[in-house]
Amino acid sequence: MRRLRLLWVALIVASGSLWMLTPAAAVEPGESAFERTWTRTDLPVQANQAVRTWMWGPAAFTAAMEEPYTEGPGEVRIVQYFDKSRMEITTDPNVDPNSVWYVTNGLLVVELITGRLQYGNNDFAQFEPAEVNIAGDAGDPLAVTYAALAKRLDDEPTPVGTVITATVDENGNLEHSDFFGTEFGVTAGYYVPETNHTVATPFWEFMTSSGTIYQDGNYTEGQLFEDPFFATGYPISEAYWTVVQVGGTLTQVMLQCFERRCLTYTPSNPPEWQVEAGNVGQHYYRWRYQTDIPAEPPAPAGVETEPLGPALLLDWPVGNQGQATVSFGNQAPYPMTVTLDGPVTRTIELPACDDCPIYTQSAPPGACREDIPWHDETLPPGNYRVHLSWSGSNTLPLAGPQTYVPDAQYGTCFFIVEGS
Repeated sequence: MRRLRLLWVALIVASGSLWMLTPAAAVEPGESAFERTWTRTDLPVQANQAVRTWMWGPAAFTAAMEEPYTEGPGEVRIVQYFDKSRMEITTDPNVDPNSVWYVTNGLLVVELITGRLQYGNNDFAQFEPAEVNIAGDAGDPLAVTYAALAKRLDDEPTPVGTVITATVDENGNLEHSDFFGTEFGVTAGYYVPETNHTVATPFWEFMTSSGTIYQDGNYTEGQLFEDPFFATGYPISEAYWTVVQVGGTLTQVMLQCFERRCLTYTPSNPPEWQVEAGNVGQHYYRWRYQTDIPAEPPAPAGVETEPLGPALLLDWPVGNQGQATVSFGNQAPYPMTVTLDGPVTRTIELPACDDCPIYTQSAPPGACREDIPWHDETLPPGNYRVHLSWSGSNTLPLAGPQTYVPDAQYGTCFFIVEGS
């Protein structure tokens, strides 16, 4: 197996701090149907062929993974998380795999607002609604949360053509402000009888818009969505004005929540970015799993490393029947134990590297050595938490979430840097 020149730094500090190491959050779509869905709307954005909001995000931040679902094969279904939503392989066996509805995106907004986490068509568990800001900065104390919007689900629909003056605050309280009507003149655009709400005109224009899409291997002009409600689902609230912090700046924003997405309209943005999809996938993942999304960790000061793992070897995919191949090497002068918790559990014992040095922060770290013992594991793809400990050293165990991609090959080398 070829080895990736990849370093994972364990930092020894006098205070005995625990460092949480997490992988870079840039993962390819883990199913061909997911890839087809992503490329239709978001590849043109990534390739600078279109200027508009991401509908999924630049990349997934998890691998394709299994979540419990009663009607799925083996009572699970395949999902993958993106910034804006979660893709799912439908559990309906009658849906054509080539149909747009073979991949759905979950009713994440409904679950965030109500706290009802869905484990099957008719299976639910009740949790606290998400005290997470729908729009604006995460730390803004005056932003509207999903939990607060629960007060507004039964509001009467705004008649089509009416100028929208309704506002909502951080507690979900409703008021009306003629300022927003006079200043922006945004109207209610399309009534949806299925949920008895009216879609604001900027959102309806976006949901029914045409633009550059990627289809059948080519960039072409077409409907952004084959069905206006494919990405969003039906509206579950009216559209409301609010003021939130965006990058620390107070900004006037209209928001409206649908079953699957929340959309925002920001008049002060450039026209191409006035309508945006909120980061519902990120919000839901943090709420459901009570952990942050995978992200690239900061390197210890004074130590230059390549991006911390896992990172793909150059020859991926390896065609390993959907499994991920992982190699671990211990480039430290202490025996090491690696424990993997995820779709499967593994405990791996790696011998000490007797002639491997402890690097100082002022010294450049060496590349992973070919001559140390390497341990290969073949794992089901998904999210894992990796625990490390060295026997005979006073280094605290390190832990961090990692995402392994189907049919990918990884190599990870561990060593120790001495803190100042």
